[in-house]
Amino acid sequence: MANSINGAVHNFNNVLDNRKQFLEEVGVDINNTICMWVTHGNEIVEADMKLSGVSMLDYQKAVKVDGLFTNKKGIYLFLLIADCLPIIIYDPDKNVVALIHAGWKGVDLEIAKNAVYSLLKRYASDPKDLIVGIGPCVYKESYIKNTPSQIDDPRWRNYLKLVQKNIYCIDLVGFTKKQFIECGVLRKNIFESGINTAKNNNFFSHIRDMRFPLDKQGRFACVVGLK
Repeated sequence: MANSINGAVHNFNNVLDNRKQFLEEVGVDINNTICMWVTHGNEIVEADMKLSGVSMLDYQKAVKVDGLFTNKKGIYLFLLIADCLPIIIYDPDKNVVALIHAGWKGVDLEIAKNAVYSLLKRYASDPKDLIVGIGPCVYKESYIKNTPSQIDDPRWRNYLKLVQKNIYCIDLVGFTKKQFIECGVLRKNIFESGINTAKNNNFFSHIRDMRFPLDKQGRFACVVGLK
């Protein structure tokens, strides 16, 4: 047991070193950064400045949500991810930024719409002003599931493609973009990296590393804030 605990501490020290190095390279202080612990839901909350730093240094104190937003300058939002959609939303009129984790469950729960409505409710954001960026994630040609649970859901009709008996490609990116457009975000204001994490070795991928246990799989970081 002692070896296991010491090993865990040692491993997290390595994680902290990696986080600090990454943040230093992009000019961000870890003590001004708030870390999310994703729950695969659709809850989005305003970032609590009191969790700056502590949520990065102690994973148990990370914010258990799938989205954070803030209008405070100098506060940075931090997300660890692999294959799910890291989404940044920026309102240049209200000067507000949000960071969203959209996985299979979150996309189905329409977290993109919830994010827009949260900004509308909190800051009176106009969806037409919002700029959306979808980062590296799994694309439909690499996201294959056997008889997905949404197969009979009409919302998903154009985003599930049968490739062989009971096997479907799932277009998380397409369905997410549809949600943004339906709540008023302009199509021209939605940008995507086009990077498929399941194929690009520059990014960690749960699909690519599925042969390993979860605690042996890597995650890459997405960080955003207002200067």
